[in-house]
Amino acid sequence: MPSLAKRTAALLFATLFAVVAAAARADDQPPNTFKGHGVSFSYPGSWIEIPASFEIKVGTPQWTESIGPAPQVTSPAPADPSQPQPSPTPQPAATHPDLVTLAAYHIAVAVTPRNIGRYKQYIAASVAQLAAQAHGQLESGPLRVNIARLPGYSFRLTVQLSDGTTIDSRIVFLFRKKTEYFFNCEYPQNDPLAAEIESGCDQVMQSFRRGS
Repeated sequence: MPSLAKRTAALLFATLFAVVAAAARADDQPPNTFKGHGVSFSYPGSWIEIPASFEIKVGTPQWTESIGPAPQVTSPAPADPSQPQPSPTPQPAATHPDLVTLAAYHIAVAVTPRNIGRYKQYIAASVAQLAAQAHGQLESGPLRVNIARLPGYSFRLTVQLSDGTTIDSRIVFLFRKKTEYFFNCEYPQNDPLAAEIESGCDQVMQSFRRGS
């Protein structure tokens, strides 16, 4: 029979990391409140939903939502100055966009405020192992958090994508018995939108609620 540590790491740790491609729907500005999947949260009104794919993935989420700043809008000059100016169009989505991802997973053990402490070292070891496998490192954590009355842990780490891009990431795991809620706030290292992502990340987490 596998050890408790190995079983716990396998059962508890599910995550999405490092978006590598996205197609932003800039023509449909969403409201600043999301409601769906039995949860709700608010986010900056200038942000949009971003369908995304992931280079680093552990587990299969029940659902995933990604949001982030809208791409810049440009107005290309017409080939013939006598012709009408074309409508502004968004730039192609960035290869490594700045965004916040939320996901939910089903896990095989029930985690509660009373027993979460016993899993702390296993969750931390799994995060550190993932960072190392992604040629990054764990910068801080685990930090105990309580969001929407759900217990969890927060971490900061870096990962490196296959093209060499270093991603800074703040991740949070929240638990409600056999459901794990996962938050990933990420941006390329030294990105000019880092402060906006961090602020938006705070807004999402502070407003996160279940049952909406």
